[in-house]
Amino acid sequence: MKKEPKAWYSARTFYRWPTWENQPYEERVVLFRARSLDEAIELAERESIEYAGQSDLEVLDMVQAYRISDDDEEVGAGTEVFSQLHALDLPAHEFLGRYDSGPAHTQTSE
Repeated sequence: MKKEPKAWYSARTFYRWPTWENQPYEERVVLFRARSLDEAIELAERESIEYAGQSDLEVLDMVQAYRISDDDEEVGAGTEVFSQLHALDLPAHEFLGRYDSGPAHTQTSE
């Protein structure tokens, strides 16, 4: 039986920071090589538990995965790593308002 070749997938995972002021939520998008969407989700679930354990985060019960490439296609600058369509009957400013949740906690590196 021939194995399915691995493709690149991104997985979006969600967390809550219970020890920070205002207990902010976090979204992460992480890349994985997997043979199927189901395998990518399994990898993301395992990785999210490991990530959350490093900072005492609460893992929220949702993973969204997206197939980026087929087989050995290259992934690099400009590659779309996640896309989601929203079928909502809202004006643009209301839709964008869902994502403008106030001050963001950001991290910069030197």
